[in-house]
Amino acid sequence: MFSLGKEFHLLHVVSDLDAADEWYDRIFSVRRFVRNYMKAAMRKASLVLIGDFVMEPAQPVQKPGWEKSALGKFYGRYGQHFHSLAWYVDNLRQTSIDLSQHKIRMFDMVGNPVTEAVRGDAIWTHPQDTHAAFEFAIAPRFFIDPRLQPGWSIDFPRDQHPLGIERASHITVLFKDLDDARGTYQEALRGTLIHQEDSPQKRSLFFAVGEDSVIEAVQPLSASSPEGQDLERAGEGIFSVTFKSKDLNRVAAHLRSHHQRIEFDGANMLRINRDDAFGMVMASLIAKSRTTRDRHKLASCRK
Repeated sequence: MFSLGKEFHLLHVVSDLDAADEWYDRIFSVRRFVRNYMKAAMRKASLVLIGDFVMEPAQPVQKPGWEKSALGKFYGRYGQHFHSLAWYVDNLRQTSIDLSQHKIRMFDMVGNPVTEAVRGDAIWTHPQDTHAAFEFAIAPRFFIDPRLQPGWSIDFPRDQHPLGIERASHITVLFKDLDDARGTYQEALRGTLIHQEDSPQKRSLFFAVGEDSVIEAVQPLSASSPEGQDLERAGEGIFSVTFKSKDLNRVAAHLRSHHQRIEFDGANMLRINRDDAFGMVMASLIAKSRTTRDRHKLASCRK
């Protein structure tokens, strides 16, 4: 049985990687530890750190045939949007075997079907089977993840940067039927249900997954809500990432100083306008919610 480890990265497709990289530098003062071009996948990408969370902006490279590549097809259909979420695993072959038992289809980097991973460093799931695209990877051999090294610290983004980001709170994934979330996160990924919420706008289930991830599975109840609109436009998949910050007023002032449009959701959360964030929905919250408390309790139990 495979063991799901630390979140690796959240990938989002952009139309201009240079512009996205400049935005990350200017808004978040990120630590960039990878920027490369992958010829076989016809894409270029960066890996950047926001606190302890890794984002991967990726741009399809428009060379002959690019529109038929995996990322090119996604961009042609959805434009700039979150694409997939990746975790580290201890054994890629065992991961593929276990996922196959749950009737989950898998592919390699260039889209070839995989039933048992005997080579390569990563596999991807079919988004129809897991209701969002997932990547599972072994620890990198061709670059160094700073978080996996001795002496790693988030002191600067938490204590010195104006955004005061303490950690990633949760990632929101949209479902047409919330009952499907249990099969994905509890059964296939062996996560733990830690919280439930219902509102006039949506139904939510929160799962602790792997070492450090919290997934909010959402079924929109209102077609006019942001979640409902995105489900209608792009279907099931990753909708947003939310960060825990120390001071929301300071967050708002910093974002406004860089001409970012923000939208408040009550007194304890704000979002960057998605057009300013390359099609992403990125939020910041300060509330000590049950979800974040339970996350720390579970994390302590796993140590």
